[in-house]
Amino acid sequence: MARMLPHPPAVDELSHHGIRDNEYALIPTTDILWRVHRTTSSHALAWNELRTYGPVLRFDPHPLPSGDHPGHGVWYGATDVHGALAEAFQATRTIDRVQEAPYLTGLHPARDLRLLDIGGLGAGRWPTRVGGTFALDSAPHGLTQRWARTIAAAHPGLDGLLYRGRFSGGPCAALFPPAADAFPGRPATSNPLAHPGLQRRLAAAAEALGYTLV
Repeated sequence: MARMLPHPPAVDELSHHGIRDNEYALIPTTDILWRVHRTTSSHALAWNELRTYGPVLRFDPHPLPSGDHPGHGVWYGATDVHGALAEAFQATRTIDRVQEAPYLTGLHPARDLRLLDIGGLGAGRWPTRVGGTFALDSAPHGLTQRWARTIAAAHPGLDGLLYRGRFSGGPCAALFPPAADAFPGRPATSNPLAHPGLQRRLAAAAEALGYTLV
């Protein structure tokens, strides 16, 4: 039986395939990327900090075994608030405004980001062209992490990936170390989820996603 998602080709082969212009997704400086981040957990990171510990999540490009890997990192965000909330609270499907003091932060990139579109969100069909499939957004993490490692090695200047969120269905971003210089000096907005001004927005997201809001 054919795999839903094959293993990635070798680094040299993937590099040879290249990335066509229509396979890039541009996030301009006028757009906002949204992120939900915990601020009091033992693994809390700043809003603009790449996580160097991994691999843990779907598109972590860190080498094995899992551990802290300086020089390797990832930052996850979404192009809308619903997407950021859907991905951050997917495990419980409960938007918890209090536990670990989560914040909703939105930022304008300091420069345009060029991401590899692996979600079929634009005209390109890169995953299929290089021998993979669009199951990158749903295959087991160990396999998608292997793809992320291979992509990062084959295209070391790549800012990251644009993919379709498995829970939101909308565009989400996984940024790699070359994107570190695209974080602005301060975010466009950043507030705790417990902030009264966010309650209507959180309630609307919870209703749309079928999540519980507590």
